[in-house]
Amino acid sequence: MKCRPLELRMKLYDEVHRLRKLGLSYSQIIKIIQEKYNEKLSKSHISEWLRDVHNPYGNVLITFDDIKPLKELSFIIGDVAGDGYTRIREKIYSYIIGLKCKDVEHVMEFARCLEVVTGSKLYIRIRKNGFYFVEGYSRTLYELLKKPLDIDRLRYYIEYSVETIVAFLRAFFDSEGCVEKNGNILVYNTDLRILNYVKELLLKLNIDVTGPHLGRKKGKLIYDRKREKTYYRRRDAYYLYIRAKSRRRFTEPIVFTIKRKMERLMKALNIPHIFLSCSRR
Repeated sequence: MKCRPLELRMKLYDEVHRLRKLGLSYSQIIKIIQEKYNEKLSKSHISEWLRDVHNPYGNVLITFDDIKPLKELSFIIGDVAGDGYTRIREKIYSYIIGLKCKDVEHVMEFARCLEVVTGSKLYIRIRKNGFYFVEGYSRTLYELLKKPLDIDRLRYYIEYSVETIVAFLRAFFDSEGCVEKNGNILVYNTDLRILNYVKELLLKLNIDVTGPHLGRKKGKLIYDRKREKTYYRRRDAYYLYIRAKSRRRFTEPIVFTIKRKMERLMKALNIPHIFLSCSRR
């Protein structure tokens, strides 16, 4: 389906609201819109606009001039480099930035950051399979973050300060990192560009790291516990390994947002849980 120009969607949105305030039914609104603009809208489309489920103005709330190198933006970038996603929902002409996972604290932090950057109020929802998810709408942000990520373009926002570097790494490790029972800290991804960039940032923070190493070969049938799906791996997965001597150094600036990961790391390193609460401030 061809996407209508943004200016036209905004005009139709305003017209739908105007006609509805006059007391017209959905069928009457559809007929008038088609006669006046030669555009066919569905009842569900009109319903979503009137209930403000979707809003074409949400795609232009911010411009590229509005995007500043904030730690919240850096956190969003880190998530999109991992479990986060960007996509266009053509039927409703929305540009989406979202995250879905089982750890509600991770989704809550992503939602908070997205609210700061877009200026929109967002709502976290839960699926029947227990996954939490949140989505924000911004064409500007979508264009900046659409995959494959343009690392060179994003460097300015990520490396603006130590704070923004830490926010990016925290989100990326929340999405792709794991802490083994013995305290090993690993982070996986199929994109070598991203892993090499993550390694570069870790070294800037004086965190010693090795890799990327080949971890999971393509073609193997695997069960993904995070997504509760079985599938064939189509690409090789690589990982970085935080050297044992740098594990405590890793916990100082980064601190997992996901509680279960941070608690496992604290336990493996024999660090009191009070450290966890202090580090989050």
